[in-house]
Amino acid sequence: MASLICCKRKELCRSRIVNNGAYPNRKRSDVDGIYAWIIALASFFGHVLIYGVIFSSGVFYDMFYDTFDSSSSMISLIATLSTAFTFGFGPIPGVLMNKYGQRVITIIGGLVAGTGLILSAYATNVYYLAASFGVITGIGFGTAYLAVVSIVALYFDRWRSVAFGLAVSGVGIGTFVYPPIIRSLVETFGVRGTLLVTGGVTLNLCVCGALMRPPRTGAIGSGLKESPEETACSKAEPAPTIAPNIAGKCKNCFWMLNLHMFRSVVYLVLCLNNFFLLFGLSIVYVHLAAYSTTKDIDADSSAMLISVVGIANFIGRPSFGLFAKLSCSSLLVYTISLSLCGLGVVLVPLMEGYVGLMILSAAFGFLSACIGPLIPQIITDFLSVELLPSAYGYLLVFEAAGSLLGPPVAGWLFDVLKRYPPSFYLGGGTIGLSGIIMFIPYFVRRQASALINDEIQCDGEIDIKEVFLSSKD
Repeated sequence: MASLICCKRKELCRSRIVNNGAYPNRKRSDVDGIYAWIIALASFFGHVLIYGVIFSSGVFYDMFYDTFDSSSSMISLIATLSTAFTFGFGPIPGVLMNKYGQRVITIIGGLVAGTGLILSAYATNVYYLAASFGVITGIGFGTAYLAVVSIVALYFDRWRSVAFGLAVSGVGIGTFVYPPIIRSLVETFGVRGTLLVTGGVTLNLCVCGALMRPPRTGAIGSGLKESPEETACSKAEPAPTIAPNIAGKCKNCFWMLNLHMFRSVVYLVLCLNNFFLLFGLSIVYVHLAAYSTTKDIDADSSAMLISVVGIANFIGRPSFGLFAKLSCSSLLVYTISLSLCGLGVVLVPLMEGYVGLMILSAAFGFLSACIGPLIPQIITDFLSVELLPSAYGYLLVFEAAGSLLGPPVAGWLFDVLKRYPPSFYLGGGTIGLSGIIMFIPYFVRRQASALINDEIQCDGEIDIKEVFLSSKD
């Protein structure tokens, strides 16, 4: 307990010294500056390019089904592989990013994803397509995605949550713009020509990556002499040493991969939160339109419900970034939003009219938008900016598992019971549970703040609300 308090004390001392400009040669010219907003714009377009393709799986499904002589399940597997690799590949670029930085990783991801789409244009069978579109393109997007998210945290401090909201709103733009464009391209150039054009456009991820140079922060560790305050903090807790033996090498690998984050109960709760959340969200996205048709709603009106979800989600992402900036706790906003979102999904089967479903769809889209801007903010608040790539990368694995399990489980319930309401009760229940369990880190944080107020006298100006204490050591 004491070592954790002292470690956090050291981090806060450093942050306060740099932020207050106590040392003139430690300028933060890029952080919260003009170039930072250029980075946010690059991240925005990165989200557009990645999610525009990933969330157009329905359009690609129709393209591939009409082109290749294969079963519906095999064609569906191709889109599933692409999504699974986009999210499940996260830990690898998360670790590599600590060494090579966001610029290199984004450029590599853009090259791999663009190459995968271009190779797909020459596919002769579905197995070739599964490898090129499903695996290669998915790995490329998964590599670039972490970088375009984490770079925002490096460039922003005061306006971080707002910048995250701006960046992730690109998801909504990509989802809205890409499907009609892809349909138009198919009519003009055919399936293979469309894949070539889409691959060429995706290579613009390299342009986004080229803008992502490391910020000039003058941060600790840049070769500058350590200040007296930092020296005092460093003396309070000696640096750990790694023994030159097998056990020591294993421990070094453990820290290099940032697996020590899993020793924190709070981070484990966040992982469970992401699993339950994506489990429930995927059920709604897959089964909402199908459920509405059982209520004598025509196919076009049913599809409009998903469009309403997308529009509300687009509005919600920058809105939640602003809410987090204005509120006292991003975590509390996140927790309450998910709890209400789960409640709204549970109410879906109780709505008989189309207007009621439209209202609940808009509420679902808006409230679930808190994921994009607030999860990175919560990670940086509870862990650190440096750990964001690895922490977010591991979270994506839990998101991939939840999104892959949710729809088939809900489909199995429908096959057995011949009715949709139990599927929505399950989806809403898991979303609500994902919100409720986040009260655990909220109260842990409040307890830690009270404890540190009693035990630490580092600097009277330090905002004690920024302190996070892991519940394990």
